[in-house]
Amino acid sequence: MNSEPAGRQRDFATFFACTYSSILAQAIMLSGDRADAEDATQEAFAEAYRVWDRIGAYDVPEAWVRRAMVQRLWKVYRKRRTGQERLLHLPVPAQASPEQTAEAREVLRLLATLPPRQRITLALFGLGGWSQQEIATTLRMTRGGVAANVAKARQTLREALGMTADEVTGREPLVAQMGAAWLGRFGAHRIGAGQDPLIRALLDTQAWVRAAVEADPQTLDRARAALADRLPEGR
Repeated sequence: MNSEPAGRQRDFATFFACTYSSILAQAIMLSGDRADAEDATQEAFAEAYRVWDRIGAYDVPEAWVRRAMVQRLWKVYRKRRTGQERLLHLPVPAQASPEQTAEAREVLRLLATLPPRQRITLALFGLGGWSQQEIATTLRMTRGGVAANVAKARQTLREALGMTADEVTGREPLVAQMGAAWLGRFGAHRIGAGQDPLIRALLDTQAWVRAAVEADPQTLDRARAALADRLPEGR
């Protein structure tokens, strides 16, 4: 990247440092595989760097990178019919209690049992706030297909977590012991969280995943090195 103007490099480097962990956390929630998540995230950032003169002027360039990450993950997972129960090797965040860690890992385990279409559509709808039409366009599915997959995933997870279909208040099974400090520390987006305990459980799990990613001080350095290897200028 040395051949690029210094200002452009600094601008992108700041963006990368500020957004990498959150995008990687969402990729892990989408795929359940850290290696696949890292690969898709790094590819998305590499493409963003190549067109940074254009997308760097966007109000939310992070949205462009997230969409590129989703498209790359989908290329890997769209032909799979069943989920993959893989153990995620993530460090335990120092701020997480044993109960919070157990709860997050249970959600991750259950997500791994979902067929890929159900997992990805639910994660995009519930965590990313994507509309059914946006998901359908990005994944080249019908809107009805997206709706059906989201509904099936919600039903499966609700039953596994002991949630009733009309439960909207009260103490959620997986987040009941999470205090305000935990919920706010990692910036979990709370849209709909108070009304839907399943979405709240997913959001809190993604916050835990992000905190786990950030618990390793070498994560960002390794990601920078991997990104440089993907760019012709870095070779």
